[in-house]
Amino acid sequence: MKVLISNDDGPPSLEESPFILPFIQHLENLGWDVKVCLPDSQKSWIAKSFMIKQEIHVRYYNRVTGDISDEQHHDNDFVLASITLYFLSGTPATCVNIALNHLYKDEVFDMVIGGPNYGRNISTIFTLASGTVGAAMEGVLNKRKAISVSFCFCNRRVECIQNCCETASDIIQHVYKYPWPQNGMYNVNIPMLDSKCPIHITKFHQASYGSLFEKVEGEKFKFAPDFTAINADRDGLPGTDKWALMNGCVSVTPMVASFQTDASAYNIDYNFESINSNYAPLEKLP
Repeated sequence: MKVLISNDDGPPSLEESPFILPFIQHLENLGWDVKVCLPDSQKSWIAKSFMIKQEIHVRYYNRVTGDISDEQHHDNDFVLASITLYFLSGTPATCVNIALNHLYKDEVFDMVIGGPNYGRNISTIFTLASGTVGAAMEGVLNKRKAISVSFCFCNRRVECIQNCCETASDIIQHVYKYPWPQNGMYNVNIPMLDSKCPIHITKFHQASYGSLFEKVEGEKFKFAPDFTAINADRDGLPGTDKWALMNGCVSVTPMVASFQTDASAYNIDYNFESINSNYAPLEKLP
């Protein structure tokens, strides 16, 4: 299987992005062809955004030596190419778009993978804000199959990370075999436990929050979400992603890269005909 990986936690780091290298290594041990394009810094809570005023710079990371370079050396060297990760000064969605349409434009990918995220991406509030999910959504909008993966940590023990990597690859291979929904993707959350966990198809836990910022001085604010308030409804409704995770299970939530819904689901008669008489007849735009 050939996959493109991006994330929102940025470059490999014990503090902010500890799962990316073990995940890459696991997939390569399975014989997968893995290409990687990551933001060059932490980009969490950024969803599927683009920084349209910025030029995007590309750097190259050698995952054996840890060296970062502004130039790619020996581009025709297969061994060097296989250990090189792209770092881009953009968002996760930017990384996926540039990777698919420029850096790897001649590659045919079976799957775009967002993640593995350092922490959970469950419920509407985290999923809609997630750059990890945004990376997968960008894959979908570029007509690729895509999946976002999050490792929901209770600890960082090596065997727990390996369990998560194995579960993630099992799920990817499993859903890949089935017909793919139009504009569809999957959001996967895997608890980091000592043993592998049951897998459930879930729906999103509907959640909300208040202020995500606190005032620091004068008219300045900093990002400081109150997670105790966000997580007050601990268990979630049965069948939701939060319920699965809180019960030590893996959640696989089908979703679409679209905010569209069937208006009939609201059970409201909008009756726009009552105001259409006040508007000009329909005409095509130039």
